[in-house]
Amino acid sequence: MRLLEAIVDANHRALAGDERAGLRPADFAGSLPVVVLTCFDPRLHALMPEVLGVPERDFLWLTNAGAVVTGPQSETARAVALACAVEGGREVVVLGHTDCRLFAPDRREAVARFRQNGADLGAAATALDDFLRPLFNERLSVATAVGHLRASPFLPLAIPVHGLIVDTDTGRLDWVVNGYGVSSPPARQAPLPPAGAGLP
Repeated sequence: MRLLEAIVDANHRALAGDERAGLRPADFAGSLPVVVLTCFDPRLHALMPEVLGVPERDFLWLTNAGAVVTGPQSETARAVALACAVEGGREVVVLGHTDCRLFAPDRREAVARFRQNGADLGAAATALDDFLRPLFNERLSVATAVGHLRASPFLPLAIPVHGLIVDTDTGRLDWVVNGYGVSSPPARQAPLPPAGAGLP
């Protein structure tokens, strides 16, 4: 059994009442540390990294709004890749969660909330559509994020990229994408632009 499969298995057994359930990180030293991208929702603070059973020294936690990755060369994709390159991350998990307040938002409501906070978006309000589109539901967003990371030229193909959902009420983990099951890599993006040209 591989690292993430063992994590999910231990999680399910623990929730079923198995008092002996747990992860022995020493058995998976070759797959640690693990890089985990989650939403910045504060409810996750009490769940991470305990829900994965990974000690803090082997857990690289990145957060943003909704654990969204907007593209293979996005800022978030670069941050995940840097966590692997600089900190030695050997596996990547995009971890969505239930009841995320960022999902299925109404565009008019979102604009109204920006205004309540003192930001008048004006014509830029139409750009919200591009941001909100991937937020149709948590599972779709996690699968999309995994796809973007897997296609990123910054991330080596040897690093598995997984997608999971955690139930914020129970702590249960469920698969969205098992990164070990990817039989062939997706097509890589076009070469990077020349230095100074800027990245999206």
